[in-house]
Amino acid sequence: MAIAPITPGLIQTGPGRIRYAPLGTTIPTVVPVASVYTAVAWPSWLDVGATDSGLTYTEGTETADIRVCESKYPVRTVTTTKSSRIAFTANEVSDLIWKLAQNGGTLTVTGTAGTKQTEYSPPLADAEVRVMLAFQSNLDTEIIVWPQVFQVGSVEFVRGDFETKAGLSMEFNAELPATGYTTPTQGHLAFAGTIAEANE
Repeated sequence: MAIAPITPGLIQTGPGRIRYAPLGTTIPTVVPVASVYTAVAWPSWLDVGATDSGLTYTEGTETADIRVCESKYPVRTVTTTKSSRIAFTANEVSDLIWKLAQNGGTLTVTGTAGTKQTEYSPPLADAEVRVMLAFQSNLDTEIIVWPQVFQVGSVEFVRGDFETKAGLSMEFNAELPATGYTTPTQGHLAFAGTIAEANE
């Protein structure tokens, strides 16, 4: 029986770090050192923190068949739409995470020390803002950057029994940025040296 060759270096496991930043923030130069991305600096980017089950990145393609009455088979299939979706549930619920989940809004801080509080007001319709998202794998061998995303999912804030973690669910749609890129994903599955070598 024929057995396919197995390349352990291509079998990826585990979560990673999810970061976000305001539109226009500099995307770091992605250069591996000793075959990993540990030396990549992320100034002005914030960490999402812990999540319920990591991140799910989905690339979707919708198509249409071009048909003629003389054939039961399509003569050609064309792409009609493409989409990139990034979904996760943030478990470290804070004022900044609420702002990320709601596409902006206003944070008003009052008081000091023991009386300090932050009041969050969600944005009105058409006043929402876009952000940038990035993912770095736990092995530091993958980096994905989405230069412009918009939160399109329903925000569910779950508070249950004592063993149920609170969290804010989000699903972002990647958009074409105004300038600089021709696809919604920059550094799409940029692999460090160990992965590249496994493909050689």
